[in-house]
Amino acid sequence: MKRSRGFTLVELMITLALAAIILSLAVPGFQDIIRNNRAATQSNELVAALGLARSEAVRRGARVSLCPSTDQASCTGGTDWADGWIVFLDTAANDASPPVVGGDPLRVWAPLGGNAALTGPVNVRFRPLGDVINAVPPGAPFEHRLPACGAGEGRDITVNQAGRALVTRVDC
Repeated sequence: MKRSRGFTLVELMITLALAAIILSLAVPGFQDIIRNNRAATQSNELVAALGLARSEAVRRGARVSLCPSTDQASCTGGTDWADGWIVFLDTAANDASPPVVGGDPLRVWAPLGGNAALTGPVNVRFRPLGDVINAVPPGAPFEHRLPACGAGEGRDITVNQAGRALVTRVDC
C-alpha cells in the first residue's frame, strides 16, 4: 500500500488556531505603530512648514507668515490647523498689523487625514532675520492629537523666539 503525504485535518486546525492567536496578539501593537507613525508624519509636516517660512523670510528679506486655511488661499483667523495651512509673503504694514497675504501663497498644505486634531496660534510670523514675531511658547504649543491615541502618541510643537521648532511627545 502506498502511503500518502500531507497534513491531517487535525494538524491543519491546530496550525490555524495558533496563527489566529499570534495575529490577535500582534495586530493591536501594529495599530499603535501605525498611529505613532501617522502622528510623527503629520507633526513633521508642520515643522517643515515652519522651516520653509523661516528660510523664505531670510532668503527674501521680508516677513513670511503661516496660518491655518480652509481654502488654501487665505487665513481663516482661527486656531484649527487640521484643515490645512498656507505659507505666504506677509505684506502687512508693520509687525503689529494683522498678516496680509501678498499674492499667491508660497506653499499650501492640505487637510490632515485620519481625523487628526491640530490646534495652535492664529498665525506664526517670521522676520527677515529668521526670528519669530509671536513665538509659540511651551505653555501654548501647537497640539497634534489623533483619535484614540495613547501614551506618548500626542505631539506638542513649540517655536522659540529664534524661530526654531521643537517637537515633544506627550500622552493624550
